[in-house]
Amino acid sequence: MKKKNMFMVLCATLVFCSTPFLKAESVGAEETATEAAAETETESETEEESWTDFQITIDEDVYVLPMMYEDFVSYGWSLKDEEEAGDTLEPYSYSFYYFVKDDMNVTAYVLNLGINTMPIEECIVAGISIDDYYWSDLEETVALPCGIVLGESTLEDIEAAYGTPTDTYEGTIYTQYTYEEDYNQEIELQVFLESGVLEDIRIENFIEPEGFDEGEMSTEVPQSILAYTKPDSLSTDLSAYEIEIDGDCYELPVPVSVLLDDGWELDEDDSDSVVVAKYYGWVTLKKNNQSFSAIVTNDEDYATTPENCWLEELSVGGYTLDMDGALAGGVYIGLTEEEFLSILEENSMEYEYTDSGDYRYYTYNSPSYGYSCEVTIYVGTDSYFEKDTIISLSCENSL
Repeated sequence: MKKKNMFMVLCATLVFCSTPFLKAESVGAEETATEAAAETETESETEEESWTDFQITIDEDVYVLPMMYEDFVSYGWSLKDEEEAGDTLEPYSYSFYYFVKDDMNVTAYVLNLGINTMPIEECIVAGISIDDYYWSDLEETVALPCGIVLGESTLEDIEAAYGTPTDTYEGTIYTQYTYEEDYNQEIELQVFLESGVLEDIRIENFIEPEGFDEGEMSTEVPQSILAYTKPDSLSTDLSAYEIEIDGDCYELPVPVSVLLDDGWELDEDDSDSVVVAKYYGWVTLKKNNQSFSAIVTNDEDYATTPENCWLEELSVGGYTLDMDGALAGGVYIGLTEEEFLSILEENSMEYEYTDSGDYRYYTYNSPSYGYSCEVTIYVGTDSYFEKDTIISLSCENSL
């Protein structure tokens, strides 16, 4: 529960005491009443202030976060490192940059909430960090709502203004109060033990500003998609990341559009319509009354359709996709476990396996995360699957 603001208690006392005082005055009572009403209105406005305003005043300029980058620099700030001008950020990513204005220094968290990779100048300033080390000798004031001031306010002042913090860190150099509204919506205030006053402020509010434009999707087909060549048949090399599904062979990663050309259909009701730049989405593909869902990856700097994205992993067989399937090197659905192990041994291929009930899972051709071939062997006795044979295959090759 939020503690009552000490300033609110003081204001309430002043208002209560002023009423009989006004009644006792006969000379200038009307003027005094008008002044008191104005004071009460100002106090009421102050009482409504909160750290959740995500507001900071720097040298009398008021910043409300988040704000567009261009609005932030309009106050006279410039990048400390001029070479960083034109830096780009991928969607849903952020970075911090140092800004200067006369003798003042701040760190700003620049965030891209758009669907395309964008230069930082088109992004959002969603956070500010200020260190009193750079401000202690300056005349300019840094203030937060409810009268919290850098270099002046104590822990008692902060708690009186904002209530009990969400989290408290008590270190050997400073005590840190964290007030959190939601993930990436918080303020951190550090009061150093030696000085006893607020010396570091960090504010972050990673939400979209009002009227934010996330950008538009492009339907341009990437050159890398156009350059993809579909293999006519599977390689004899066991280490190739290739898979055959229902008679069609694919080298992974494979464009979604290639599968669409082979008769698969995109289930638009169960697929993402837009895949943001350098990110992933989901698709569901259907063919011959069967379907599967998979993650697709957009490797471009612009948002695009799922057709222009990549499938890095494909699976066939088992309970999901009842179709014929094979992997490179002569591994296919229906192959016995003994024959499969013989192929691995002949190719000196290292592998791992795990047992889980009626199934045994083999993984090979896996030098690191995101690269592997996997087969599932049915070892049970109570199923329509043939015992000790491969019932499903999977291949993954990340971009």
